[in-house]
Amino acid sequence: MRRTERNTLALFSAALLVPLMIASPVRATDVTLDIDTPGTLTISVPTTLDLGTAVSPSTINVSMGLATVTDTRNTGTSWFVAVIASALTNVDPPANTIIPTYMEYSSGVITPTGAGSATLVETDQSNLTGSVPVVTASAVTGIQGATWTPTFTLNIPAGAFNGHYTGTLTQSVA
Repeated sequence: MRRTERNTLALFSAALLVPLMIASPVRATDVTLDIDTPGTLTISVPTTLDLGTAVSPSTINVSMGLATVTDTRNTGTSWFVAVIASALTNVDPPANTIIPTYMEYSSGVITPTGAGSATLVETDQSNLTGSVPVVTASAVTGIQGATWTPTFTLNIPAGAFNGHYTGTLTQSVA
């Protein structure tokens, strides 16, 4: 290649590179992100309930201690508390059970908590065989919850055997 052709090629190549370097300044974009961790819906209830000693037939009414629902979701979503009981089973011979149809749950006075609000409704239940609603919150706003001290009633049927009975009462919130 001749010298003039090389010079022309070099000038032509340089002319192409200069606009690329001038027209392409580096630009940066700042990226930000806020993460809002959703709140929770929880229930807290006593872990044991001692019904004491009774005779057959009779009725026992026992305060269960404080139940608390806390709703920090701040979504306006309604919630409800449900209760279900297992049979009370005699662990001493002879085996015997008292089925949940003999069990009752009463929420009593429900006290709202938190900065938000909700319409709170109690539903007493006289049969704990299936999962049944006992406290319902609707028209929920903000962060709120409720407390109450439920009463558990056991109607001990005639013919229940002597012995030590155990079972489970489950309270859940959804």
